[in-house]
Amino acid sequence: MDSPNASVRPLIISTRLRIEPVEERHATAMFDLLDDPELHRYLNGGPLSLEHLQKQYALLSSGKSRDGTELWLTWIMLQRSEQANPVGYIQATIREPEQFFVAYVVGRDHWREGLAKEAVTAMIDTVFERYQVKRAIIEMDTRNLASIGLAQALEFRFVETVRDGEDPDGAEAYEHVYELKRAEWSASRSRHSVSRNCRCGRMQGA
Repeated sequence: MDSPNASVRPLIISTRLRIEPVEERHATAMFDLLDDPELHRYLNGGPLSLEHLQKQYALLSSGKSRDGTELWLTWIMLQRSEQANPVGYIQATIREPEQFFVAYVVGRDHWREGLAKEAVTAMIDTVFERYQVKRAIIEMDTRNLASIGLAQALEFRFVETVRDGEDPDGAEAYEHVYELKRAEWSASRSRHSVSRNCRCGRMQGA
């Protein structure tokens, strides 16, 4: 998939976060955070070894799949402090020009701090601005109440529930699908900006 901005993965600065394009060097700092089975409860597979994580980040740093049919836009979320500790990652996968899929993981030590909402908001701003897609999609396990709450807080619209194979115990698993159109996002951001001056989505190094 070609895009005039496909090679540009900007640094994003939000109120509390420095959100950096993923590179292989991030693997070491992220390994301990992601080596937590609780983070993988609603994801396919479990924690990766450091070697596999390094290989994965090296591949993701290219910004696209090997065959060029998908854009892989992955950022590491770091605290805006001298230590700049990682707190998780966010990802936008553009599989076709019309839409992109949102994914995120926040380390357990930073749950309930609103960092996922802050980072995902900044990422959606960036993707809608730079890649000219028309809608964002979030898919989550129907038991993942935190992700359902995030989708609703960002004013995504419920679309459908679909089967997603089986969970580790052999029971049928299902996913909710939520959608947000570009025009709806712009209208929502305009409404909220009336009452506050949000710094989410300010990009540097573009």
